[in-house]
Amino acid sequence: MHTATFNHLMHSSSFGYTHGRIVLDAAGHPIDYEILDINETYAATLGMPIERVIGKKITEILPDIRDDPFDWIGAFGNVALGGEKTEFEEYSQSLGKWYHISVHSPEKGQFFSVSFDITERKDAVERLRQSERQKRIYLDSAPDGIFITNENRRYVDVNPAGCAMSGYTREELTNLHIRDLIPTDETSVHLKSMGTLTERGRSSRRGRLLRKDGISIPVIFDTVKLEDGKLMTFCKDVSREEATLLEKERYFHAFESIAQPIVITDDNGVILSINSALSELYGYTREEAIGKDPHVLNPGKKTYENLGVAQQEYENRFKELWAAVRDPARRKWEGVVINRKKDGSLIWVNLVVNGVYDENGKLSSIIGIPIDITHSRELEFSRRIELYRTIADLAELRDDETGNHMKRVGIFAKLLARAYGMNEKFCEDIEIFAPMHDIGKVGILDSILRAPRKLTPSEFAVMKTHTVLGHNIVRGKQELEIAAEVTLCHHERFDGTGYPNRLVGSAIPISARITSLADVYDALRSERPYKRPWPREETEDYIAAESGKQFDPKLVELFISLKDHFDSVYAELAD
Repeated sequence: MHTATFNHLMHSSSFGYTHGRIVLDAAGHPIDYEILDINETYAATLGMPIERVIGKKITEILPDIRDDPFDWIGAFGNVALGGEKTEFEEYSQSLGKWYHISVHSPEKGQFFSVSFDITERKDAVERLRQSERQKRIYLDSAPDGIFITNENRRYVDVNPAGCAMSGYTREELTNLHIRDLIPTDETSVHLKSMGTLTERGRSSRRGRLLRKDGISIPVIFDTVKLEDGKLMTFCKDVSREEATLLEKERYFHAFESIAQPIVITDDNGVILSINSALSELYGYTREEAIGKDPHVLNPGKKTYENLGVAQQEYENRFKELWAAVRDPARRKWEGVVINRKKDGSLIWVNLVVNGVYDENGKLSSIIGIPIDITHSRELEFSRRIELYRTIADLAELRDDETGNHMKRVGIFAKLLARAYGMNEKFCEDIEIFAPMHDIGKVGILDSILRAPRKLTPSEFAVMKTHTVLGHNIVRGKQELEIAAEVTLCHHERFDGTGYPNRLVGSAIPISARITSLADVYDALRSERPYKRPWPREETEDYIAAESGKQFDPKLVELFISLKDHFDSVYAELAD
């Protein structure tokens, strides 16, 4: 809410607003500045649409700015590099107008400037010098307060706007001295301004006017010397502008200092601003991020696919995001996305996106609030996996198998998956879940599971139910989809003679086909109370002979190309 208001104030104000970055020469002197942001008022002054100005250097927009008698680039550069806030009034030869300029630096090398067109006021001064009659008309109709004092600095005339501003009638003011409208704490500043007036014939300053009711209000004083020692002061009430600037600064401070990362884009998603928290999260500086498309944070479809997000799901997720933000009735979208930091590392983010609409109901900007959930997601997943691994360990122990058997099966499965061309997410998952293939054995009676003899047909029928029992433990959980396939189908055979569902060929999930070959290889080579370990060559010959029968022929081909690697893994992790 605060950020949206700040953005609206900045771009809808009647004063000109510019956000620029100073360009330095090799010696570190300002020679140009790049425009990072402007509002409609300043764009109208330049006579160009905003999109043609942002990102350009001022010398590209106003080529003759360096010929201007006043060094605009140097003035803004001093503030951007020195950090001190300043105000001044100068004539722009390039634009043919007078401006009152307020400049401050949000960070080194950058500046914000707020400009008020005072050309009309300056022109009025000249016109008043030319015609007494025109002076009276202007005095009575001018929107700003105009005060005239004699050589003794007592008021001799004031216009209606000046009376309204000060709270005095014209008759009351003619009995007052100029210092009666100056707050005591501004006496020294006032005297300095009078010195400038004596020396140059005019002076301008920002200060406060003491009203009749004792309240002081912020104003801009512009004073000139008239003939016969009189002074004419134009006084502009800037209470509203000051309140606007103060509110803008408060919102900017809140935006910058809040611990929650925030990014603001235009209606097409081009980044307009980021705060320090977002810069810290992603590693991009404000300068690196501004003007970029948020896709700079998107690792792309391939990365999503490798992490288990299908292409269609990826496309639907972002299509839904834009549909929600561009719908005035919804305006908001929330969901989990994967982002890439500047250093290339990936993070999981719970992203909240809000569309900001102007008073005409048009989408003007978009606010994104990413919450890093990487650690909590990984912690939650690892805890679940540990739970299932513990159950799998119990199943293996009950079946007289070893922990190394489980590790080897996982590694063998991963080798086959990579050779088969599966994505990285699948390869990582199969290493975790392939060892869980016999998890259902926790539900088989010891009298059957550990029988020191050949099982009877009825006992073997019970034993075969461990596939369904295991499937029932892990089914229905998205992150355990591969585990569900493996537990149910690792005893299916490629020729359709396996169990529990007599699936044929590619109807058997690839995860189960891989696990079946990896498990059989390790089981044949391992010693069990009921069997001797098979030699390497005999095991390899058996698997080759079962191509198209028990095993997927393509996987058998891959196994043959990997058999030396399989043997190395078995040797390194021998029981």
